[in-house]
Amino acid sequence: MTKFTSLRVQRLSDQLRHQELNFDNVVIHSRFCHFEKQVLDSGLSIKLGHVGEEHYYIDGRKHTVRPGRFLVVNRHRSFDCHLRSDTPVEAFCIYLSDAVIREAAALASRSAESLLDAPFRYEAEAPTFLEKVYHLRENELGEFLSVMKPLLAAGEPIDFEAFYYTLAEKLLRSQQQVEQQLQGITAKRRATREELYRRLCVARQYILEHFHKDIQLDELSREAALSKYHLLRTYKEAFGTTPYRQVLDLRLESSKALLGEGHTLEDIAFRLGFSDRRSFTKAFKKVYGMAPSAMRAEMGG
Repeated sequence: MTKFTSLRVQRLSDQLRHQELNFDNVVIHSRFCHFEKQVLDSGLSIKLGHVGEEHYYIDGRKHTVRPGRFLVVNRHRSFDCHLRSDTPVEAFCIYLSDAVIREAAALASRSAESLLDAPFRYEAEAPTFLEKVYHLRENELGEFLSVMKPLLAAGEPIDFEAFYYTLAEKLLRSQQQVEQQLQGITAKRRATREELYRRLCVARQYILEHFHKDIQLDELSREAALSKYHLLRTYKEAFGTTPYRQVLDLRLESSKALLGEGHTLEDIAFRLGFSDRRSFTKAFKKVYGMAPSAMRAEMGG
């Protein structure tokens, strides 16, 4: 297998057809119109969409990676990758070494005194992660990837050693959040909770991408393949909020940026799916304790 440096982005296309794809601490920026590959022993990796769509098949489950989304694949996994497009499809594949993950896990779980006494003692095994497609706004890892992706695409100078450790830390913390959300779902079997969680995340991702539109519960139910009652109950269990409340919170959070940009209240209400300026102002004041115009004045607008 060709040895790639971990200190810069590897921009590759046809070379990947002949690689084993089990790298350590490597970032690959791929570009293909057509690609098919069966991987028998993958490295721990994050597949980050950039342009177009890639399709991964793991244990018979299809995972589609596109802009705004990423897929986590555990070490020693087998999968099939497929894409076919009239225009080039681009993605980033970020590989993390077992050593980096175990060191980051030790830092997160051990006391400062323990780390001083035995600085090179790590966990016997690296943790495993829930394999699914995540939205970039879904967790701390996604937020970090959102910041880093433009830098990776542009070839900007990056401290890659710090990058891999930070990525491992964000991945571990995001998985801890996933575990907490999974534990909130009242189903006995772990496999049932994971399947429910995946479906709930489909609904949440739909909300993250369409919150500015009029989202009906029927739509979310169809997207998640859950009954409306089951969706409402388990969504609150996993995420501590309702779909309606999440839509409203996303709209109001987005409205603050639009206020700072000088948009009128009518325009903000229209852009974010409120029925009119009055309903927007009422919801805003109820949450933030002041009218939108007052917050704009505080911003200096």
